[in-house]
Amino acid sequence: MRRSRSVQPLVLVFFCALLSTAGLSQSSAYKPGAPLLMWKVSSKTNSAYVLGSVHLGDKSMYPLPAVVENAFNAASVLIVEVNMLKVDPRQMQQLMAATAIYSEGDDLFKHITPETREKLAAFLVAYGMPPEVIARFRPWAVGVTVSLLPLMKSGLDPKTGLDMYFLQKADSKRIEQLEDPAWQLKLLASEVPENDSDKFLSSCIKDAESAKEKGSRIAALWSEGSAEKLDEYLSRESPDQKTLSRRLREDRNPHMTDQFEKCLQSSESCFMVVGAAHVVGREGIVNQLKTRGYRVEQALIDGPAISERVAK
Repeated sequence: MRRSRSVQPLVLVFFCALLSTAGLSQSSAYKPGAPLLMWKVSSKTNSAYVLGSVHLGDKSMYPLPAVVENAFNAASVLIVEVNMLKVDPRQMQQLMAATAIYSEGDDLFKHITPETREKLAAFLVAYGMPPEVIARFRPWAVGVTVSLLPLMKSGLDPKTGLDMYFLQKADSKRIEQLEDPAWQLKLLASEVPENDSDKFLSSCIKDAESAKEKGSRIAALWSEGSAEKLDEYLSRESPDQKTLSRRLREDRNPHMTDQFEKCLQSSESCFMVVGAAHVVGREGIVNQLKTRGYRVEQALIDGPAISERVAK
């Protein structure tokens, strides 16, 4: 039972790592006429919307601009990365136990140096988490927790992120998920070899010190609707970080694009919400759709439904 209680609060946190670590607190009103990280994509016979999401938010983000709500309300299908409303907690706890927790007789501290253990303990205590809570967790799980704690401690919450907001409003809409939750957890688990445990956690602790600053910058760029600036900012990573980011972001984009394209080839109206990092950039979903020949138009806040900034 002890293991189950410690696993359950972290399940949603781990999915946020795959969705995005970006959080948003929208303290000022949305500015009419400004671009949004939302695009209308049109084929010869249909059109659909894709919204670049932030997955940690607070209530000050809402209400969203009318153009977003109108696009969502008109859709019959909501597409998300994972339908968190349908995740079976017991199944996820079992999977977490298999992929994220050491077996009896082993623990995290046997795989990291005393120096890293000291830094980790100090960091966790500073954010109100006793080190013993994560002692049995593998490095990837602890690293995810370390990365997201500063943002969540500042008041950002997955429950008020854009994905959860639209899931809870879906009502009679059909909900399609792009990825299986079990597959996502296994992907995270496969990215950190045991022999890199110490290096990985040291890097996570160091990066977490600037997490609030990075989160604020990403939130500002999201609010500006600047796809180019957001892509450039996300690209400022060390070689090690870029390798992990490619696996967690770019490598997943083609499948997401394929699923969105199926909507365009159908007669259904779709609204897709995925992490903003998946939408922007040369290998992002929007550019992939443009390359495939679809018309791509960026939305404006509280202005005309669609801007004249058609992707060329």
